[in-house]
Amino acid sequence: MNSFINRKSRILFFSPIIFIFGVFRIVQLYLIQKPTIKGAPDHIVVRTAAPHMHKNYFRIFNENMDSSKFIYIDCFNKHQFTKIKKLSCWSIYREFYLTYKELMPAIARLKKEEGRHSIAYEAMTTLPIFSYFTCLLQELKKENAQIKLFSGGADLISSAAILSKIETYMLSHGLFHSPTLMSGKLIKPDPSKYNILLPKFNFIYLYSNDEVMFYKDHGISSKLCLYPYKKLNRLHKKIIIFTNPEDHQMNYHDLSELINLFKKYSYEIIVKFHPLYKGSFEKEFLKDRNIKIINDGDATALKLMLEEKPSFVAGWHSTTLCEAHLLGIAPICIEQPPADSKYQFVYQFHKKSINWLESKKRLDESLANNIDTFEMLKHS
Repeated sequence: MNSFINRKSRILFFSPIIFIFGVFRIVQLYLIQKPTIKGAPDHIVVRTAAPHMHKNYFRIFNENMDSSKFIYIDCFNKHQFTKIKKLSCWSIYREFYLTYKELMPAIARLKKEEGRHSIAYEAMTTLPIFSYFTCLLQELKKENAQIKLFSGGADLISSAAILSKIETYMLSHGLFHSPTLMSGKLIKPDPSKYNILLPKFNFIYLYSNDEVMFYKDHGISSKLCLYPYKKLNRLHKKIIIFTNPEDHQMNYHDLSELINLFKKYSYEIIVKFHPLYKGSFEKEFLKDRNIKIINDGDATALKLMLEEKPSFVAGWHSTTLCEAHLLGIAPICIEQPPADSKYQFVYQFHKKSINWLESKKRLDESLANNIDTFEMLKHS
């Protein structure tokens, strides 16, 4: 079987459409430019459609939120990123043309079942934006050679930064799923058969050692770092339950059963709704005066755990359970099997959290006898 490189290029009938669309988009971006930034700060922070994906930047690199140290780039908002610097139309076009010339033969070698049409469409919509980002970042680097870019994994602008030789950080905003094929089919991770396609970030920050080892096994060359956590002391008789964004992702019966168990042992019950929560569970909980409701979108799970110092945290397959474990808080996973096969995590929830369905009786006995429940995890 011939390698991808040795394949013959097919005629790509839609390549003129990709080119014409790209030129039109470049002109549009050029015309709406209204530069507002003088000079270039040390850091670029990339914002995406999700409002929480960049917040780890402030936790690790700018705890005081010093506004003189960084600028935002909203990578999906052309009316924002075109107001940073004035770029020449010719420089954007030249970058677009060079990338177009390299990319089209590669797409033409793809087979239909390898997603040739979807990749061609993706190229049509992203190539002009990528070219603009590349020119913008090169301009910022001219003004500050030490500039760095931080994102929650925005691949397009991160790739433009890497091409521009800017130090680039990927700050994971959550645990990542096992990889899938382009068809969406879940695969068994096998470094001898599959590659993980990621921009070559200088640094990748992750939540768990499971993820670090997974990336190492798959040959990721970025420097892999763990977010820092310190074990909490003097935990209080509280449990915080963190919800999913939608009701259908949770089971109200299990949730009620869990709450009733901890009420039996006089624990303070706190329910923190997901920042994107849309559902009716809140109305049910509001009827119960013994449950404290937190519906503040700006209150991160980590901040809440550090403030409340609960003995337990409960939720579904969520980064919050991993963070609780790292803080020395006993995590309870309420996820009902089978989990959605498309969204299996690399993080080993079954080893690092108490499974509610399997261990509720054992948990009841531990609470009744005042046993250190976190110790259950070490022997599970």
